[in-house]
Amino acid sequence: MSQTDKSVNVLIVDDDELDKRLVKLVLTRTASLVRFNVESAQTIAEALEKLVKNIADIILLDLNLPDSRGMETVQKIFETAPGVPIVVLTGLDDEDAGIQAIRSGAEDYLVKGDGLEYTLVRTIRYAIERKKTKTSLIEAKQELEHINAKLIKATDAANEMAAEAAKANTTKSQFLANMSHEIRTPMNAIIGFSEVLEEEPLTEQQKEYVRMILDSSRHLLELINDILDFSKIEAGRMKIETIEYDIRALLANIESLMNPSAKQKHLEFKIDCAQDVPGTVVTDPAKLRQCIINLVSNAIKFTEHGFVKLAARRTVKDDKPFIEFEVADTGIGIPLDKLNILFESFTQADGSTTRKYGGTGLGLAITKQLAGLMGGNIIVESNVGKGSTFRLFIPANTDKDRQNAREVFAGNHAGQDGYQTPQSEFSGRVLVAEDSLTNQMLIKLLLEKLGFVVTIAQNGLEVIEAVKNQQFELIFMDMQMPEMNGYNATKRLRGLGVKTPIIAMTAALDGEDKNQCLEAGCDDYISKPIDRAYLVKVISSHIGVVSAG
Repeated sequence: MSQTDKSVNVLIVDDDELDKRLVKLVLTRTASLVRFNVESAQTIAEALEKLVKNIADIILLDLNLPDSRGMETVQKIFETAPGVPIVVLTGLDDEDAGIQAIRSGAEDYLVKGDGLEYTLVRTIRYAIERKKTKTSLIEAKQELEHINAKLIKATDAANEMAAEAAKANTTKSQFLANMSHEIRTPMNAIIGFSEVLEEEPLTEQQKEYVRMILDSSRHLLELINDILDFSKIEAGRMKIETIEYDIRALLANIESLMNPSAKQKHLEFKIDCAQDVPGTVVTDPAKLRQCIINLVSNAIKFTEHGFVKLAARRTVKDDKPFIEFEVADTGIGIPLDKLNILFESFTQADGSTTRKYGGTGLGLAITKQLAGLMGGNIIVESNVGKGSTFRLFIPANTDKDRQNAREVFAGNHAGQDGYQTPQSEFSGRVLVAEDSLTNQMLIKLLLEKLGFVVTIAQNGLEVIEAVKNQQFELIFMDMQMPEMNGYNATKRLRGLGVKTPIIAMTAALDGEDKNQCLEAGCDDYISKPIDRAYLVKVISSHIGVVSAG
């Protein structure tokens, strides 16, 4: 509103000609800042007729009109034009009347008189901006509620799919892929738009609301991931992909990821890696990282005072070399008679633990299963009130011959959550293939904030046509789309000789899906919900950064 070509339509509802002339005079004097177009109404009835025609950006309302009913009038005008801010004009410096007017729907109130020239324009501008902010927050809330409704609907659909899968075991693999996609796709929008909203100018209370939405969404995502992982293990779909990996780099990544949670609870968090630990071992870094994070996050969750320590050392079991990861804490401890059920599915040592700390009771069961799939195991020692020590054993295999190109692709993504966002700026055109409207809006917004010009395609067929007609720096390809999916579209593009880097986007998580993306011709991979920091990292690895702050 600071630009001179910005006009504001003002409706004055007042039967006093002197007052109206004074208001118009004050507004005319500020034409260098804002151009005001002033309309007037003598009665409430006349004002309502004009508001129906949507002519006003703001209403200046005198309540002392013949057909006015005080605060009921404010409510009636608010109901007729809920998007238009109301400023009540009164002849008395009556603060109670002003507060009542605000409670009835007005944005502010002003006292008529000599001081009007100093307060009127400022009050009008502030009222309009406050109304815009309120309207934006309401729209954002409605969007989040809409997405949440879609999530509930998708969850219900997933439950129905689960019942069918129980009857037909051969459909489990496709069911799990669909369930992951249907649940994680709306989660991507909820988390993504909440993060965007968090960066907007909000009051402290509004910021707290957004933080609560984000915390709840991330917690829900953790629960969803636990259930999906457990389902994959039960269905026999959880596969181990081994590569040569740097253990110390893995520990450093875990330290950067978990240290904030420990600091928040004022806990000492230490990591120690013995010198006898090999520089690299052949293992599945994503699964190993998941196991260690499960153990460390549990230790932090159940510890109120003291420390959490993670130590890695080389050891020998049954004449074979292993890496031992020890996670020790000074937490609440576990009763001896509960240790034997600790790694069972859907169980926690104490029912009250679930109510106080939350969780599905699947974390340790999944950790034990993953350890077994990697050729290792896990044991625990604990004393109630003193703490617990978990020991995870993983084979210390250093056979480099087991590494292959596809497995390196999976390993490159093992540290996704610990990457810190650089202040990067890019340029150029990118093509986004995505059939979900909410996810189209989100990825478009994220990429535009990074400096890109974004073109949207609804399916693979539209991708082919877009690439034929225009040059792009990058292509982001959702792998599950109608008419032509991302796998077939990528194969078609490579068959046409298109060399543009293609980044796969999918809610699927396991190595088999990553390998399918590679085999189709994709250059990289990001999973939903999209981690914005990791998105920048992936983009930077394929195109240059214009500038960095």
